[in-house]
Amino acid sequence: MLVRFCYPGDLLNGIALHKHSVSAVSMGISAVSLIDKARAMELIKQYPKLEAEIEHRFAQDGQLLLQRMADLAYESVEKRLVHVLLSLGQRHALHEGNTLRIDFRLSQQDLADMIGSSRQKVNRELRKLADQGLIREERCRITILDHKRLGNLG
Repeated sequence: MLVRFCYPGDLLNGIALHKHSVSAVSMGISAVSLIDKARAMELIKQYPKLEAEIEHRFAQDGQLLLQRMADLAYESVEKRLVHVLLSLGQRHALHEGNTLRIDFRLSQQDLADMIGSSRQKVNRELRKLADQGLIREERCRITILDHKRLGNLG
């Protein structure tokens, strides 16, 4: 399952409890820093605000995962797709007038992996949203044309 997209400064996993507990794929040139537990504890002692920031980011990740699990258990493919598009729009969009353009290439398979569905179903749902004037999809780029009306579907 594709859980989320990260930007510079994001924490990927924080603490790996098991070998290979998560994986990451870079969509472009990336730099990743690994900090062992002892060094992390030193940094937290040296910069007390760092602990609060780490806890805040882990809490955000936890909320995202809980929302995804609830969506998978209780929501239709359409609602799961709408939730993911709105979430990506809030976090990763460029404002272009009244529209929100998600700021990276996003394939239908990526969306399917994020919502636990098939690419074919995602394709159908994206076409429905486009036909309603809510989104525009061009070459793996999605623009949310009317986030308020899209939000009413979720």
